[in-house]
Amino acid sequence: MNFQFSKLFFFSLLFSMAVLPSCVDTEFEEPPVTGTELEVTGNTSIADLKSLYIPGRLTVIETDVIVQGIVVGNDVQGNFFRSLIIQDSTAGIEVLINLTDAFNLFPLGREVAIDCKGLVLGEFNGIVQLGGYIIQEGGGEELGDIIDYNSRIYRGMLVGEPEPAVRTINSLGVNDISTLVQLQDVEFASFELGLTYADAFGRSTLNRTLQDCDGNEIVVRTSGFADFAIDTLPDGNGTLTAIFNVFGDTKQLFLRSADLDVDMTGTRCNAGTGEEELMTIRELRDVFADGGTEGPEDRKIRGVVISDNQNGNFDGRVAVVQDGTAGITIFFQGDHGFSLGEEIEVVVSGQELSLFNDLLQLDFINNDLATSNGMGDPVEPRVTTIGEVLDNAEAWESTLVQINGASISGSATFTGATTVNDGSGSITMFTRPSATFASSALPAEPVDMTAIVSQFNDHQLVIRNLEDVGGETGGGGGDPEQISLAEIRTLFEGGATAVPANRFINAVVISDVDANNTDFRNMVIQDETGGIVVRFADPHSFALGEEVEISVGGDELSEFNGLLQINDVDNADATSMGNGTLPEPRDATIQEILDNAEAWESTLVKVSDVSYTEGGTFSGAKTLDDGTATIATFTRSQATFSGSAVPDGAFTLTAMVSEFNSPQLTLRNLNDIQQ
Repeated sequence: MNFQFSKLFFFSLLFSMAVLPSCVDTEFEEPPVTGTELEVTGNTSIADLKSLYIPGRLTVIETDVIVQGIVVGNDVQGNFFRSLIIQDSTAGIEVLINLTDAFNLFPLGREVAIDCKGLVLGEFNGIVQLGGYIIQEGGGEELGDIIDYNSRIYRGMLVGEPEPAVRTINSLGVNDISTLVQLQDVEFASFELGLTYADAFGRSTLNRTLQDCDGNEIVVRTSGFADFAIDTLPDGNGTLTAIFNVFGDTKQLFLRSADLDVDMTGTRCNAGTGEEELMTIRELRDVFADGGTEGPEDRKIRGVVISDNQNGNFDGRVAVVQDGTAGITIFFQGDHGFSLGEEIEVVVSGQELSLFNDLLQLDFINNDLATSNGMGDPVEPRVTTIGEVLDNAEAWESTLVQINGASISGSATFTGATTVNDGSGSITMFTRPSATFASSALPAEPVDMTAIVSQFNDHQLVIRNLEDVGGETGGGGGDPEQISLAEIRTLFEGGATAVPANRFINAVVISDVDANNTDFRNMVIQDETGGIVVRFADPHSFALGEEVEISVGGDELSEFNGLLQINDVDNADATSMGNGTLPEPRDATIQEILDNAEAWESTLVKVSDVSYTEGGTFSGAKTLDDGTATIATFTRSQATFSGSAVPDGAFTLTAMVSEFNSPQLTLRNLNDIQQ
């Protein structure tokens, strides 16, 4: 057997051999390198085992069920923790096991049999798991791992891994969960290149985007404790082998080892040949008008970006480009970095032309297909009237127009739908709530305005920044202004319900999304002045210790059960600045925390010589006492450590000050406990 014993055991063995008396027989019988035959054989397939699970209920296996399979996933390089992935010809299953360095006993390719009678089946966000027992906690139930694995899991021969099932991103389905799969002709998205698999320094799990040549995407998820977390993502195209899993509706791949599972040294797809012939944007639009659904072979377009990616009124993946003939909207696969006024070339060969709510766009374009030529010649807007815009909206779509003497009405601020009228007609203007100028007041008098002709089922206008309506540069056209978290909190205390326009924040994440003790849409951040909760529109993946910069101009300020938050922040408005420096927690007593709860909310504190007043696990509300006062800690049942026992006796606690109608503390992970 090709065991990989721990270094401690290895050196202990050498030492013990060195001190043996010379009369002792030191010729040990070597174990067979391929293992031993299984003592028991399976009587149930893994697929049939999984079918015993009753959805929504932890299910105790009450019959004599033995499954037999091969280890295809383990902790050999740290990307799996206390779990094995076992697979037979019918399915795979995740087995929770109370053992670290499990690869020593259960290397990849070893055949095993599991006596399942009395074990428990559960589910974690779409993954059926096999565990050892049920934890009763606060009226809820959690799945515990298998403790008696030595008598439950029989080890057999090293037979080698099964061939991975070759799949495409779109074909991966429920039957592939917890099995070894292989994707071919795939690559990491261009916006991920240069990054590492995970945050090896902050020990944080990260998601990276893998895509095929058609732009279909899937998450590759890597633990910050994985040996290859620090490795740079490959920049080529090729083959990736992994364990397939899901998290709700999100498909995920987990590598066992980057060296073992990744072979991506080929030429990236969709990067163009460099020999494409230039065509005008009007010619490209005519292709669609004539019934075409993709760009012609060996063609590219060149134009100037007329949208503004700095002011939040366009999705970070959208660029509107205009040349001397027409304009078109480009929807990239990832956020682009092209600035207003930059000239770019885009390979359109074979790329999809389609309508999005009647707006023609090049859809889901690989970022690699676009290159910058530097700043281009300014695009002069067409001076016209609203009546003429409506008469020519299809031809003028995605181009700049100038409307003189335009009145804007329908709301107090720009956000949402407003109406533009110049006497010749009226048209809707739409401003995203995330725009830096969304909360700015509409001009009281008629203005000469510049806008992009767009469409969302009906024709509309979209401005880039406040300069488009005669506003000052600081309203949107210039550099956004940084605002501290203390200033934001002061604004709310003064009655403000939104952050002023054209503002951004820079802070360090102090919550731990990977430990699941904060909602996946919530992130707690702290700068040198204070802290606050940011609630995103969608789940985020910003890791503990990551420095983030977020455009928050116009975003809602509100309280949730007394906890202040910046609410419904567009995920595209947040940018990672890499690993930051975690703030030092404030040393305090519980009484001091209670006295300063509002001022210290969403910041880190450290409490010494504190203890829980009752035992049990962390799950739910628990009471802390340090002799000065008591305060609750709350742990979500979904937290990775919710089923762990609270410490006995006194300890030092680091936590986030929070509130749920009354002050409380929130742990990030078990590293917050120091005894």
